[in-house]
Parts: sequence; C-alpha cells; structure tokens
Amino acid sequence: MGLPNLLVRVKIMPKEAEIKPPQILGSIQGKNRQIVVRSSKEEPIAFGLVALIADFVTDDKAGAMEEIENAIRSSDLVGEFEVLGASRISADVKKK
Repeated sequence: MGLPNLLVRVKIMPKEAEIKPPQILGSIQGKNRQIVVRSSKEEPIAFGLVALIADFVTDDKAGAMEEIENAIRSSDLVGEFEVLGASRISADVKKK
C-alpha cells in the first residue's frame, strides 16, 4: 500500500460560535483511521465565529470523498461544511 494520494480541502463551520476549530478537528480525527489531517487553519467569519479550513489526505479510491464527508458529518460539533477542492498528490520525485 502506498502513501495517501488524494487531498481534499474542506471549510467546516461550527454548530455554535463557542466551538473552536481545534475542538472540531479533534472530534473528526479518529472517525476513520485512513483519513489524515495534513494541515489546518482558522478563518474568522464574524462575531466570534471561526471556521476551520482543513486539508485531509486519503487513498484515491472509490468512495474516498464519501468517507471524508461522513467523518465530518458524524461530528456533533459541525454545523455545516463545504468541499473547497480536491486533487491528487503526485508522489513522483525527479532525481538530478
């Protein structure tokens, strides 16, 4: 089995303004061990509401997007989410 090769960027809104992005991330991690968080950042929205922008990586296989969406959807802290983009990660490294 190779390295995960599908990157999916998702914007996740908390269910309530008091919920912070690290809490959301923690509630999503572990829902599916084949999905890894590559990076994340916070995006202030308004009135203390902060969205989470997260890059998830997994294997590019049938149903991979649904697995990511289901892991996010299964968190009680998530209000709504939007997939911002998806792309394959190239594992090719050129040697000089």
